[in-house]
Amino acid sequence: MIYQRWSPGVHDLIESLTCRIRVLSLNQIQQGWRQQLGPANAVLETIELLVKAGLLQGDVWTVQASPINGRPVCHWSQGDETPDLVPVHQLIQERWHHPRMPTPVVAATHRAARLFGSSTGGLPPANHRNHDLLLSEVYLRYRDVLSNTGVLWVGEDAMTLAERGIKNPDAFLVGNEGEIVRVIESAGKYSISQLESFHKHCESEQLAYELW
Repeated sequence: MIYQRWSPGVHDLIESLTCRIRVLSLNQIQQGWRQQLGPANAVLETIELLVKAGLLQGDVWTVQASPINGRPVCHWSQGDETPDLVPVHQLIQERWHHPRMPTPVVAATHRAARLFGSSTGGLPPANHRNHDLLLSEVYLRYRDVLSNTGVLWVGEDAMTLAERGIKNPDAFLVGNEGEIVRVIESAGKYSISQLESFHKHCESEQLAYELW
């Protein structure tokens, strides 16, 4: 499959998997790219072609559904009081109650990532699965909103080293002038120490954040 012949939907899908998030479930692709790629059978055909072309890598994970609601579990910006992370941690731990289900997923390969100047590539390790699929669910909720505001979602693997901090947030919302509007973090099953470390980094760097 030649880069110049990609359809807009294929370009958007691969760009998302190299520059926005690291993995998508088949269900998330069918939900987010239905208008661009067509019905479920057309989505499957497209994914199969991209796997054969060495641009996507697939697997089936047995994981829980991503338990996000309509808003983040915590948000903070400069001038706000330090959030009480104890109830946030309790909520994060208690929300994983869905049964584990076989879930087909795909990720971009290193070959695809190089086309977009990203450092990602390959499927994430087992201990990142819930975390990364939850982040992808948040990304889907943001897609339409961001496209109407001029704000760009940029994943940590697409940020240059000069823009990275000690603790890299999962995603950056970047404005028209290149300014960081806020950062997005998937809390997954974070411990209280991980939550505290993330907040301290954002506070020291004056980064407004949403924790999902």
